[in-house]
Amino acid sequence: MAFRSTGILSTSLLVFVGLASSTRCGRQSAPNDPPHFPSAYVQKGCGPADGPALQFDFTVKPAKCGKYEEPFLLIQIIGNLPESAPRDYMIGSSNRDVLASRCQSPRHCEAATSGALHLTKFSQSENASGEYELHFRDGSIEKGKFDASRCVVHFLCG
Repeated sequence: MAFRSTGILSTSLLVFVGLASSTRCGRQSAPNDPPHFPSAYVQKGCGPADGPALQFDFTVKPAKCGKYEEPFLLIQIIGNLPESAPRDYMIGSSNRDVLASRCQSPRHCEAATSGALHLTKFSQSENASGEYELHFRDGSIEKGKFDASRCVVHFLCG
């Protein structure tokens, strides 16, 4: 009988350990975890209605301006563009000034349901820095601090 209860205890312990470790498999970051997207870029762009926008791209590895490979995050400010910092932007269904998405593979992007972008440093001609937190429908969270390199990409809106 002692052998049998040990087997049950061992099985129960394995199930508990498995369940406890599976809760860390999501994409939510702990406070001291490095960001999933350590490379950051900022550039002027065009919004969905062809108006001026400011675009932040966050990538897994360094990239050439405007040539980002999946996976990446995109945050686009399309209203109330910043002129200086500090500046805060909320991302969500009631705010139409900021759009954010996560692109895992080509042509497969999902919009953030809520979140925030905080700019600690910003000027029209220099790099930008700050932090972001994006929430997605599946319960995952992408967040990190950034120092974004300024990209100059020539474009025409409208």
